[in-house]
Amino acid sequence: MQQRDQPIVALGAATTRQLGVTIAYWGLARLLMAGFMTEDNWLTPAWFPAGLALAVVLRGGQRYGLGLFAGSLAFSLLSRELALADALLIAGANAVGSLLGALLVRYRCGGRLPLRSLPHVLAFIAGAALAATVSALGGTAAQLHGQAQPLLPLGHHFVAWWLADLAGVFCLAPFLLLLRWPSGGEGHGGRGSLDGLIAWLTLLAAGLALLGIDDSSGRYAALPYCFSLPLLWFAFRQRLRLAHGLSLGILSLALLGGVLGRGAFGHGAQALLTISMMMLIQTTTLLVFGALAVELRRSEARLRGVNRQLEAKVSARTRELADSEARLRLMADAAPFPLAMNRLHGGELIYANARAEELFRDHLAPERSLRVQDFYVDPAERERVSALLRLGGCVSDREVRLRAADGREFWALISCSVVKADDGWCVINGINDISERKRLEQDLLQANRALRQNLSEIETLQQGLREQALRDPLTGLFNRRHLDDILPRILSHMLALHRDVAVLMIDADHFKRINDNYGHPCGDAVLTALAAHLSDAFRSGDIVCRYGGEEFFVLLPGASLDAAYAKAQQLCCEVRALPIVALGQPLSITLSVGLALSPLHGVDAVSVVRAADAALYRAKKEGRDRVCVADPARPLVS
Repeated sequence: MQQRDQPIVALGAATTRQLGVTIAYWGLARLLMAGFMTEDNWLTPAWFPAGLALAVVLRGGQRYGLGLFAGSLAFSLLSRELALADALLIAGANAVGSLLGALLVRYRCGGRLPLRSLPHVLAFIAGAALAATVSALGGTAAQLHGQAQPLLPLGHHFVAWWLADLAGVFCLAPFLLLLRWPSGGEGHGGRGSLDGLIAWLTLLAAGLALLGIDDSSGRYAALPYCFSLPLLWFAFRQRLRLAHGLSLGILSLALLGGVLGRGAFGHGAQALLTISMMMLIQTTTLLVFGALAVELRRSEARLRGVNRQLEAKVSARTRELADSEARLRLMADAAPFPLAMNRLHGGELIYANARAEELFRDHLAPERSLRVQDFYVDPAERERVSALLRLGGCVSDREVRLRAADGREFWALISCSVVKADDGWCVINGINDISERKRLEQDLLQANRALRQNLSEIETLQQGLREQALRDPLTGLFNRRHLDDILPRILSHMLALHRDVAVLMIDADHFKRINDNYGHPCGDAVLTALAAHLSDAFRSGDIVCRYGGEEFFVLLPGASLDAAYAKAQQLCCEVRALPIVALGQPLSITLSVGLALSPLHGVDAVSVVRAADAALYRAKKEGRDRVCVADPARPLVS
């Protein structure tokens, strides 16, 4: 039973909240209307319901949007008696502007309220400006009444509306946001008593200045601005809730004085404008200085914590250094590799372990005034190492040539680090003899060089073998194996591009007579001359192959049927007039050509070759020395 009642209770609570927001918005607008708005001038310099709307949405999220819309709509319809369309437009702009402004603030602040750091304050200002902009756009659009209006009055109306909403947000929203802010860190005890006393005295002085005096001459117009000083006092002491509450109290007194016509701001037609500008400046100053004060206190706390940690680390480090100094000397003496230490400036040797003395074959005592320069084969290399140490403080795994005391030169891998000693900067040197490794590297380099040379020769031979496998040894043209491999790929590629491919099947007429009458060497010479002419007669993109015996095959990618036919006719004429001298015998030959076109006569290699071969057969049958096209029923334009 209780579980069934829970949705009803939740719905009732939500309805109550929406109704409360609606009544609060409408009531605050009615109070402002009663005190400062007239029928002729309903656009006030400060629209405090905008501050209430933004604060409510920042606190409760979009679930209060309906209540804000209803409150604004009720005020526009009942109090201002606007048309329904204008009232809906203004109410929608007010609600949507508050929702968008709150969304921007929460996005920039990560869901936290924007009053405890400078970035959050800037996000609050941006959200307030966005909310005022959307609301002003709705009010300006409602001012049009569906008709064109002059641009200058509309711009003035937009700016006035925007400033009014912005002033209302800055005057009211910060206090409402801080009303439920946790009070931790805002002072207690004697400090709280002092702040409370100052707050009451400030409020009393504000009451006298804003209600008690009669300032019809305007002599005390600047007096309320002095109340910013105690507000800044509270801000710097991080009493933000007290500061904004006192600011709201001063605003209430100023508004009451404006309604009653008393106090420093109680006279003149621009009383509310003066009050709103003062509160806008005062609230902005409070927000910025309060955020700066909070960040300053946080920075001070972090610095104190860092200082404590640093002092503890320094103390522990000092003890560690004192404990490890003796261990360091022992470790250096027992190190399994050569280790030496010298001064950075001058290079004087101040320490060397037993491994280093064994490597350099000498007793490297500091009293002998030895320098590290004495052990470098190339002095310039020593200068380069020294420069690197001065620049970066360390050298890692650098290969150098060193010289032992007996004159033996060897390659060494050194690693150096600069350290601070009591009497200046020193360099710790770790040394590793890599002479054997360098010799092996040299041998390996020579072996690799010989291997690369052998590989190059092998690749050259392989390339020659590949060429021989694809070329006809007599004519140098591509052979039939290469044609069988490349023809299907060319046909498939050109078919995908919707391009034609022409193929020519060429046969030397009565070639058997040449072999019979003059011998095969003479026939080979004729074929060689004919192949050379064919290579020169076609384009660089065309492919000429020896198909077998006295037959040749030519691929013409991208050529049309007419162009291929004309090229074949030209080829027949050229070969007919071509002077051929084979082994001293002047000879002449003619050609029979069969022409086929893909995809006209086939889309695969077998179909196209069969069509070209059939055309060649017909050319021979019809008397040779001619060009025949596959599928003779198709008309040919020449």
